Amino acid sequence: MAVSLGISMIANIKEVSVNRSLNIGMRIGVHSGTLFAGVIGEAKLQYDIWGTDVNIASRLEATGSPGYVHVSGRTLSSLNAEEYRIYPGTEAAQKDPVLQKHPMSTYLLAVIPSRDSDNIISVVEGVPNLDLQTVGSNRKSLILKPDSLSDEMREEFRKMPVGGLKFQFPWSRRERNVKIEKVERDLGLYCVAFKDKSVEWNYLHQPDYIFKYSVALGWGIGCCLIYIQSVNNSDLFYTGVFIDIMAFFVLTFLLFICWYKKVCWWHSGQNELRSYGKLSCAIFHLFEKIQHSFVLRLTVYMMIIVCYYMVLSLILMSCEKDQYELDIIESKLYNYDMDPFTCFHPWAYTNMMALILGMSYTFARIPFALKTFIGCIEAVAFVLVVCFQYAFIFEHSVTTSPYLKAEIAHSCRVCMMLITMYAKERQTEFNTKMNYKLNLDLQKKQKSADVTNQSIIILLNNILPSHVVEVYLSSIARHELYYENYRMVSVMFAMLTNFQMDLPSLRVLNDIITAFDRLLSAYKQYYVVEKIKVVGCTYMAACGLDFSLIENIDSNSNFGSTSLSSELEQVRSRLESSIRERNHDEVAFIMATFALDLMRVLSVCNKAYAGKPFDRALSTGEIRIGISTGQIMAGVVGASQPHYDIWGNPVNMASRMESTGLSGHIQVTKETAQTLEEFDVMCYYRGLTFVKGRGEIPTYFVGIDKDLKFMSKKIDRVSENPSDLKPDLDGS
Repeated sequence: MAVSLGISMIANIKEVSVNRSLNIGMRIGVHSGTLFAGVIGEAKLQYDIWGTDVNIASRLEATGSPGYVHVSGRTLSSLNAEEYRIYPGTEAAQKDPVLQKHPMSTYLLAVIPSRDSDNIISVVEGVPNLDLQTVGSNRKSLILKPDSLSDEMREEFRKMPVGGLKFQFPWSRRERNVKIEKVERDLGLYCVAFKDKSVEWNYLHQPDYIFKYSVALGWGIGCCLIYIQSVNNSDLFYTGVFIDIMAFFVLTFLLFICWYKKVCWWHSGQNELRSYGKLSCAIFHLFEKIQHSFVLRLTVYMMIIVCYYMVLSLILMSCEKDQYELDIIESKLYNYDMDPFTCFHPWAYTNMMALILGMSYTFARIPFALKTFIGCIEAVAFVLVVCFQYAFIFEHSVTTSPYLKAEIAHSCRVCMMLITMYAKERQTEFNTKMNYKLNLDLQKKQKSADVTNQSIIILLNNILPSHVVEVYLSSIARHELYYENYRMVSVMFAMLTNFQMDLPSLRVLNDIITAFDRLLSAYKQYYVVEKIKVVGCTYMAACGLDFSLIENIDSNSNFGSTSLSSELEQVRSRLESSIRERNHDEVAFIMATFALDLMRVLSVCNKAYAGKPFDRALSTGEIRIGISTGQIMAGVVGASQPHYDIWGNPVNMASRMESTGLSGHIQVTKETAQTLEEFDVMCYYRGLTFVKGRGEIPTYFVGIDKDLKFMSKKIDRVSENPSDLKPDLDGS
């Protein structure tokens, strides 16, 4: 997509003026126009811009003057001329071929001195002490101070919901917490069930690790019920005895299944290596299956409740209600005292019902709605028994309050038990489910954070070399300088020529750069070839940026020499000595091989483009390559948009070899040519070539035949005789 904006920040003009006073040379070129922006290739991703106006801005910088901002007439028309001193453009700009293709007036700008100059200088001098942070309009800083983290954590704990019911009068204007409202939307009001059925289903199917303790409590209550029933029922018949024994056997069997593994663990002295028989293993497996299965846990829960009611029903079954009523009438008529418990003890029955009701809410991982439903059914059944079925018996029992009838006192005890257990269990269920929901959210956030971290690491590995990523991640918060010093690195610049930078050509360029990156993946894995960057149509790479070949590392992080122990210092000194003994000249040969493969890849691309129905001018079969070898520095600088770059004389010479070279050839320096000769690669002497900053120096072309293969050397040394030139290099 094409956009219209300035190529550089015009606000830097004041800083340029300050730099002039500090004797720091800086050239800036500014031009406004249309450009394309995006990311091309597959490796070392970087955001870049292309277009004719980008090239114009680049040439304005190259032909500018240090200490001034070189702008075009179009840019000047958008500025307030009264704020700057305006001078005519340089003579180099008037003679520049790129600028001459688009006739324009150029100007040099300088800021008008003002009283604020001292303040500007003080700001510039104080920049190293600033705490650099990412600034965004709607984004919070990712790096928070410890105090802010503590305050935020305390606020989150204060907002954390701890109860389920929140009552608020209509006339109350108190602001409600957003998080609590979200909780109320996630959970039901009365049954505390997740409104999301899948979450509720997953919650119920979680293993119940306190299941054996619930069964133990159920066994104890069952024994109490059997004891109360047997004590208060003297006329126990054979069927009642059988029911009591069967209920006790079922409860004991469940207790044995649930606690057998724990008892064996205690008996063996917590010995993990002890082996058990098949029967013991089968019991272990059965308990674990019950513990992890919602259906089996629900079955055990219902079995225990049924056993309770079997025992409770014996009291009512042994009672002759008509005989009891007749005995009461006769005792009133003949005025004698009768045994009030000839049928059954009413308060014993009520207490047994209260125990059963409490046990109905004890088991965890059972739907709270089901437990509430069972509790309500139990309470309703009890009220029907008290007020209708056996009303005469309960009316003549002792009341617990002189102001309440006996049947009302019985009903109140059971109903209060129901309400108490409901409120208590609802609170427990709410906290348990909220804990589960928070864990789910935490797991989701953790997964999201892991995905984000993996994405960040992948992106960083696609931007920085792998050995720099960990160092950069550890020092990113402190914005530290990290650099490496390599004694022998080969640098390559490869430029695609005759490219008209428009959208169709940009798509072709992306295909070619992508093909180069795919070739790079093989070299990067086996031969440590790193892509540095792509500038316009120029592909920059280096060979020899291996962590084991680093001559010295300087950083304020843990890689600094001050944090190394004496043993590590000794190992490091041995490594450095071994590195100095080896020249690693093979990097030049690997770089030349990679450059030759780039030419082969471009040839394949051209053949593919030959069968495509688009303008032939979009494709290019020409590439210009320059290679130089020597000592360089590499590292990451800057506080944002990290970029791994290299500096040194080989970088400048490789760039000059490319810019002064010829299409379809690989131009190298004399030192690189001599190294390639040692690997049986012929290099042709081109002649003395003018190189900016170095004057005229001897340069060489790598010998390549028509099949894009290296030509073997035919002489023992690199010749400097112009008669050794190839026939097709006489100025073509």
